[in-house]
Amino acid sequence: MDKRQQILAATAELIAEHGLQSCPMSMVAKHAGCGAGTIYRYFETKEELVRELFAEVAADVAEACLKDYDKNAGIKQRFFVYWGNFYHWMRENPQTRALMEQLGSSPAICENHRQVSLQCLQGPVQELLEEGRKEQLIKNLPDEVLATMTLGALMTMCRKQHLTPGTFKTEVNANDLITLCWDAIKA
Repeated sequence: MDKRQQILAATAELIAEHGLQSCPMSMVAKHAGCGAGTIYRYFETKEELVRELFAEVAADVAEACLKDYDKNAGIKQRFFVYWGNFYHWMRENPQTRALMEQLGSSPAICENHRQVSLQCLQGPVQELLEEGRKEQLIKNLPDEVLATMTLGALMTMCRKQHLTPGTFKTEVNANDLITLCWDAIKA
């Protein structure tokens, strides 16, 4: 791992653990095993570091969500693949999920950078929802509502399962959760 990647990894770990506001560059430098000046060779400001970290994590999540995703498959099949991949990735990466939640609402990332970074995630979702509405398979509601009802619910489940293990008396099958999400938005 090169120095730039070490800095990004250290930043990710520290923000997920302590929060963005409690993560000064000196702490990042110490955790990355370098001097603060080294960080500024790669990133002009803390904001730039955070923006690049957010973009990188969003791209990683998008790559995971698109595993085995076939744009030519039916709407429901694509939904189950994308949302299933999203759920499994969020469940298997609790630290990065926490990081995404923190950075996703952070004022350190302006709306323009947030939208550009999230396009890799939102593009396939918007396309799927639009096609689903045209085919009258998905409710005619705004993308933000449909995505929040489904992806937001999965994130909440992952957070709850991670923070309070044993909350559910029986293990909830991932396919059942995706079916709940599908049932919430299907026409």
